[in-house]
Amino acid sequence: MILLATTVACGNESSTTETPVKETTAEAATTDTKADAKTESNTTDSAAVQVDETKAAELQAQFQGQPSKVVVASVAIAEILNELDVTPVGVPTSTIALPEKFKDIQPIGSALKPDVEQVTKLQPDVVLGPESIKDSLEKQFKPASLKTAYVPSDSLEELKLSTVVLGRVFNQEQKANEFIASMEQQEKDAVSQAQGKTAPKVMLLFGSAESFMMMNENTFAGSIAKKLGASNVVTDVLKSEETYLPLNMENVVTANPDVILLVSHGDPEAAIQKFEADVKKNGAWEKLNAFKNKRVQALDYNLFGVASIVKASDAYKEMLGLLYP
Repeated sequence: MILLATTVACGNESSTTETPVKETTAEAATTDTKADAKTESNTTDSAAVQVDETKAAELQAQFQGQPSKVVVASVAIAEILNELDVTPVGVPTSTIALPEKFKDIQPIGSALKPDVEQVTKLQPDVVLGPESIKDSLEKQFKPASLKTAYVPSDSLEELKLSTVVLGRVFNQEQKANEFIASMEQQEKDAVSQAQGKTAPKVMLLFGSAESFMMMNENTFAGSIAKKLGASNVVTDVLKSEETYLPLNMENVVTANPDVILLVSHGDPEAAIQKFEADVKKNGAWEKLNAFKNKRVQALDYNLFGVASIVKASDAYKEMLGLLYP
């Protein structure tokens, strides 16, 4: 199954059921310089958001000046451009609604399989895509000699970083900082409501009735749950560093999550019923906390199906209610 978002969720925006593909994967800082840079902030603006400046500089270096014509191959990134008052000349086709202002802009096909001929006709200064599918997109754009740039957009923290970077690229730093400051205040309010409460162990699933994958905290839903204090069983119990981990019933029993939340791009009720039926085939299912306490639920696909910084406030509200009912 291919994650519509990126990863959501996470991943891309066309509905299919193969391997999940995130829209972005954060690059880990591997040197002392990168680690130190995480505490730096953009000193040109006193209200600037603190980001990993080494990573930000690497991303910004992809651009040669300020592009005037941009094609965007991601709904998550299109939403950021909209907040920065940047209008692209081409946008992806998606089941997820694009900003209203972009409704009449030339579609370029799906994020995974854009219409390269159409993109070329638009003569963009740069094609802006999600970092996690860079290799796939480069194979399509490079033969057409199209200038490309890629930013991370899978987890909420990655979306914040990309908003800051694109604000600098398009000379809209104030808009970027004001938008993130507003979002972070809403985030702070949500986090404060979770403080002092017992943090649950959560298992986050992505899929349909046909198949499921477990998601760690580097996905959109995972990053929201982590910020609210929940323990993600993929990271904390199963000790896996994989962003997406194939589901097996042994892992469900071993992890024994307090809450199981599913992001389904199909019928969520059918997906939950199928998951519950699979778990019940295991003799230990009645001992699982999430099942004993009836805490196996579906997340709103419109909020969690694709990573979205503009929907973060609503995503926090829904996740808060499910983790701390």
